Amino acid sequence: MYSFTNVYQPNIRSFDFSQSQMETLKAAPVPDGEEPISSAQIVAKVLTEDSSMSNTFLKNAGLQSRCSSRSVSSTERELREQLEAERQAKAALQEQVDALKKKSEIADENLAKTQRQLDLTTKTAEENNMLLRRLLTLNGNSS
Repeated sequence: MYSFTNVYQPNIRSFDFSQSQMETLKAAPVPDGEEPISSAQIVAKVLTEDSSMSNTFLKNAGLQSRCSSRSVSSTERELREQLEAERQAKAALQEQVDALKKKSEIADENLAKTQRQLDLTTKTAEENNMLLRRLLTLNGNSS
């Protein structure tokens, strides 16, 4: 014959353990700069660790929909696919940034080269002007 304690004893132990886990998580120190974990997050964390209790609790609380684990796994799959797509997009953007940096460095090098050429041309023009003045001065004195 089944008695109340025989039927519910494992569930009571599981509940006591889960409650203990929740209290431990709630009492855990919060690292600097982080917000404390909410009660709902703690309950969710403990329930996901004990899937048998989670399913029972969620069903009894009316929070578990008729969707099976397939919908959870499909949601998880969709989220993983979305995460992978975002990672690929990030990688593509990083490649574009790297390419633009390289182009910028090449443009800076070309600008520096052009500036050196301009400086050299200006110096040569000034030297030519000085020689031309001397020649004109010598021609003006010899006439």
